[in-house]
Amino acid sequence: MQTIAHFREHGWMRIHQAFRAEAASAMRDTVWSALTELGIHRHRPATWIVERSLRLQHLKDDPAFRLVGSKPLFAAIDAVLEGRDYKAPSNWGALFIAFPSHANWGVPTSGWHIDANYASPLWPTGGVKMHALFGDIIPRGGGTQIISGSHRLVHEWFKKNPPRPGGRATDMRKALQSHPYIRDLHLDTDPDERIARFMEHAEEVDGIPLQVIENTGETGDVMLLHPLLLHVAAPNKSAEPRFLLSGGITTDMWGWGAATSRKEEAPMT
Repeated sequence: MQTIAHFREHGWMRIHQAFRAEAASAMRDTVWSALTELGIHRHRPATWIVERSLRLQHLKDDPAFRLVGSKPLFAAIDAVLEGRDYKAPSNWGALFIAFPSHANWGVPTSGWHIDANYASPLWPTGGVKMHALFGDIIPRGGGTQIISGSHRLVHEWFKKNPPRPGGRATDMRKALQSHPYIRDLHLDTDPDERIARFMEHAEEVDGIPLQVIENTGETGDVMLLHPLLLHVAAPNKSAEPRFLLSGGITTDMWGWGAATSRKEEAPMT
């Protein structure tokens, strides 16, 4: 597991084997049972005709997924939230199943976002996002791409460029694209050059090391993300589905407080 110092510096930390492989296997069985009812069969790849299954959210309250909430996970959340009181979630989030894709893989030019108010405080953070892997995710296997260090960039940008009162998340997301690094991230340039620039090494911007990385890992791993960390969905170029549970814990409604109507629906992960 990365340290809390790593989380503060880079905006993310991985907890290896936060829950047991046997529990993850039961979660996959639950998903496949529901997919079978939709005509998508485990041992018949020819039936995997959708890249992302969007009709599984009724499963998030299934008892199989409660085992994500292990002692190691709660200990890490306690450390990130610095001992602040929080309410344990009734479930551990939405299911995001990504089947093998025909799309080209690379650093996406659109879709980069955060799932909180862009003007939220950096510290103490009002919550923590969580990605739980209940299946192995190999490189280019559909792992969510994140910009390591971007929580600090987002915070500094909106500290210097405060959003107008009542601004919506879509407005803040667009405003952030005025930052040179984020602007370049959205340019439709050569795919190989984008991988070389954004993924192969860290680029220091305003004293912050930024690097696009994939949320890969082994079954049972959990990735904790700072609410201000930029991330985006990426196609699954492996031969197997990607199994991910995405949720989190918030003490301030992800920075929106009572103004929940201003929060846009989170894009795919």
